[in-house]
Amino acid sequence: MCGRIVQKSGPLDYVERIFPNPRRVLDDPAGPRYNIPPGTRPIAMHRLAGEFELERLSWGWRPHNSKYLMSNARLDKILAGAWPWKMLTARGRILVPADGWYEWKPLADGPKPPKQPYFIHAADGAPLYFAALSNWRPGADKDEAHGFAIVTNDTAGGIIDVHDRRPVALPADLAIHWLDPEFPTTQAVQLLEHGLPETAFTWHPVRQEVGNSKYQLPDAIEPVPPMPQA
Repeated sequence: MCGRIVQKSGPLDYVERIFPNPRRVLDDPAGPRYNIPPGTRPIAMHRLAGEFELERLSWGWRPHNSKYLMSNARLDKILAGAWPWKMLTARGRILVPADGWYEWKPLADGPKPPKQPYFIHAADGAPLYFAALSNWRPGADKDEAHGFAIVTNDTAGGIIDVHDRRPVALPADLAIHWLDPEFPTTQAVQLLEHGLPETAFTWHPVRQEVGNSKYQLPDAIEPVPPMPQA
């Protein structure tokens, strides 16, 4: 899954990697965020109304009459055309830029074992572009009914030792097509199978304080000695 992300770069740093000459950049006073959970409003990119937009949208989508807030969308369900993702792949494709994300690895067996948090990021330090699906509407409230879910896939390679699922991060050249509302839906969905491979990422243990999403200090992503196995 993807339950916490980091957005420490400025809006322009995210935009100019896929749009070399951006004309519109979010005037965002919030500054870097080192521990962003679902239920909050990270920066998102989209072209859902035609023009490129960079704004804060609600992370987590609650479909009408549903008791579930969905922060992630499984790739296998999307590829199978399952409800409710099928309708959003046609009209709700967005990107969530990030500098990395957190996962927690259990250190022992049992119902509530201690867990070691890890920060996972691009090996080259570049921004990541997570594919996401949103129920955004022009003029609608930026609430859970119009929120988004980040697409996740099964993990392979060494990263599976940390967690069995990860967000789908699209290379910059594919991310542009994912955003394009004129790009055919069938082809857009196929892009999700060509996200960055596990070899594109690196990871390290970080401090226990990141378990509290209120912890927003820059040292949240700094490496620390791993906790001993229980």
